[in-house]
Amino acid sequence: MVDPLCQCQAKSKQSGERCKRPAAPGKRVCHMHGAKGGAPKGNLNGMTHGIYVPRIMDADEQQIHDIFVEAIRRDFELNYSSDEVSVRMAALAFVQYVRAMKAADAKGADIFDGIVLRHLKTLKATKIVREGETPGITTTPAEWAAALLEEVKAVRKAGRKGKKRPTADDGKASDADRTQEEPQI
Repeated sequence: MVDPLCQCQAKSKQSGERCKRPAAPGKRVCHMHGAKGGAPKGNLNGMTHGIYVPRIMDADEQQIHDIFVEAIRRDFELNYSSDEVSVRMAALAFVQYVRAMKAADAKGADIFDGIVLRHLKTLKATKIVREGETPGITTTPAEWAAALLEEVKAVRKAGRKGKKRPTADDGKASDADRTQEEPQI
């Protein structure tokens, strides 16, 4: 027989009988009748897509990620399934590449550079198979990456000065603060 002090105090609405389950430690009722339970604090099981980003990227890196994705969307028409996954993975690898460059980690930067290039090649190959021809890209990968870095630089400068964000396409990105251009990576 269950000790009456440890037994759940809840009663059935239909039969009026008391619940047979043991009460949760320190509670008067069992977990089925409202004792606080559930996942432990910090459990990430209920996360939804995109919510992880603040945990792994700061605001500056999130901005780099978003600019990368926007740049890809300007160059390609994505199908929002396999293309989207490839673009997001390439953007995250690009953020890691930028981190490695800031840390002067040449080996890490080389690894993430390769990952970004492989994702972009996969994206291009998928487009060729789907569309039957080479996508109409007029820039080389180096020119594209340089323009992307210029856009990131312009966004950072505009953010510091509270100005409207110039883009790499309007020619103002490299000299937004009238300083000499920084060397390209």
